[in-house]
Amino acid sequence: MPTAKNLVQETEKFFNHYWNISKEEPPFWSERWDFNSSIPNNEKRGCYALFNGQELIYIGVGIGKSFGKYLGSGLGDRLKRYWKVNKDQNSDVKYMPTDDWLELTSLMTIGFEEKDYPLAAALEIYLINKLNPLRNSKHK
Repeated sequence: MPTAKNLVQETEKFFNHYWNISKEEPPFWSERWDFNSSIPNNEKRGCYALFNGQELIYIGVGIGKSFGKYLGSGLGDRLKRYWKVNKDQNSDVKYMPTDDWLELTSLMTIGFEEKDYPLAAALEIYLINKLNPLRNSKHK
């Protein structure tokens, strides 16, 4: 079962191989999202990791230019497919998973600067290959 710790470790291995660390520090994974605030890195392009409890179940990438209020914000635009506003007036949680992702309990994101965002696609493929999350399929 892959976890957030495995995600961070494999990401460090990826950056050790593909990032010029002498030039600048690579981006890093956010803390877990609390369902009440803005999604971390929502204004950037990058990768996201979805969790059911401690288990990492899906890795994705949000690198599109998007449109409207999400213009240039690949993560914010992509992640709106997984979360919706919680309309339960008695709940203290502002957001909740969509019907197709009810098992989700949290997410993490890693946002890239505009000049580096193409590496997000490579990181997604690398992490899926290394961690094999439950709901991802292997690239063919």
